[in-house]
This record gives sequence, structure tokens and C-alpha cells, in this order.
Amino acid sequence: MTAPDFLVAVATKNGQQIDLHFGHVDAFAIYALCGKNITFLENRAVEHYCQGGHGDEDKREAILRALADCRAAFLARVGDGPAKRLRDGGIEPVTDYPYGAPVASIAEWLVIK
Repeated sequence: MTAPDFLVAVATKNGQQIDLHFGHVDAFAIYALCGKNITFLENRAVEHYCQGGHGDEDKREAILRALADCRAAFLARVGDGPAKRLRDGGIEPVTDYPYGAPVASIAEWLVIK
């Protein structure tokens, strides 16, 4: 496989929709972008950040490390604090496509970028 131009993470329960809040993700679907091709690469397991109204900072930092090589994270929702930490880590939080199909949403995002 050719080295991807960049990677994006998708918060999804079943791979069909962007349907999870940042704090509720068990695994991010990672997509590789090579030119105009968008290909599923792998799932990356993480622990829930959200702990019933507050977030576990250690778990949030572990999620950020797991996504460190991604340029963007597609999420149904994300709180202000985690969104800032994602941006600070060079990961753009993308919440414009809740319940959209991952590949179609990524393709649309690339057009407007």
C-alpha cells in the first residue's frame, strides 16, 4: 500500500454512520486518504472518555495519543474541552456530518477544505 497523504478518524458504532460522541467511542475507524481514494485502514480501540457527566483526563489523553497521526476526527458531537485538545494536537474535530456515511462525509469535507 502506498503511504497515505493523511489519516482521519471516524467515531462510529458499526462503520455505517458517524454516530458517536467523542466521549462514548470504544474504537475509532481510521481511514487513509491517498489522492482522491478514501480507504478504511483499521479500527483503533480506546476507552470511554465520558464518565457520566465529566471526563476522565487520563483517558482523554490516551485517545489523543491514539489519534496523533490523524489530521481530523469525524464525530457526531464533541464537547468544547475535548475539541480544543484535539485542535491543540493538530487534529481537526469535524462535527458537520452527524449520521452521515463515513466515506461520503470525508469526500464532501475534502471538497470544502
